Amino acid sequence: MVAALRTPFTYLVGLLATGIAATAVIITSLLKPESALIDGIVRSWARVVLWGGGVRLNVIGHENVDPSTSYVVASNHQSTFDIMAHFLALPVPIRFLAKKELFGVPLLGWALRRLHMVPVDRSAGRTVYEEIETNATATIAQGKSIIVYPEGTRTTTGGLLPFKKGGFFIAVHTGLPILPTTIAGSYEAWLPRAKIIRGGTITVAIGAPILTRDLTVDDASGLRDETRSAIESKLIELRANPTG
Repeated sequence: MVAALRTPFTYLVGLLATGIAATAVIITSLLKPESALIDGIVRSWARVVLWGGGVRLNVIGHENVDPSTSYVVASNHQSTFDIMAHFLALPVPIRFLAKKELFGVPLLGWALRRLHMVPVDRSAGRTVYEEIETNATATIAQGKSIIVYPEGTRTTTGGLLPFKKGGFFIAVHTGLPILPTTIAGSYEAWLPRAKIIRGGTITVAIGAPILTRDLTVDDASGLRDETRSAIESKLIELRANPTG
């Protein structure tokens, strides 16, 4: 019964929070584009949405992050809640790859542009990778970190899917370290395509950075495999001990 009531409540809270946050981001970024308040607004939005969904956030591994450094964050992908959890868990300003269609949504699309999120046109075929890398590099140049979900989609089983190499090419070309990040509990909190939001505890475990300086595109496959192995081993550990 609680879960059934939580679902419409989460959607209502999410809709209102998104509208208010998007408006605040647009206005603030127009008045002062480099204001730290912009990321504060985004984190507040994430906190409100997780609260509405009955989610408690547990973060481990903060010591692995240097707030003055930019990263290519790589994480497994379990549910929509992952986005909010990462905004709150990571002590660096992060930007996502977002479906190009979202940039056409009134208010939301304007806010995504002002935040310098990276548009992804899935209909562009192989040329999409070049466009993503160009846009991601421009965002990184502004001192932001990029987060990628190398699986390319949310898991439907809770397990880890094969990793694609796109995000690792970005890391190699920019020389930024990979920050392997493992999320657990969001699959159970909001099952993909499920109509019921259950809530619960989501744990984000931040791993030790993997350096990419002096690597070449020929190293992307090995970098991908090393990152996946780190995330997979931590996911197994978190399932045995959810609080880390």
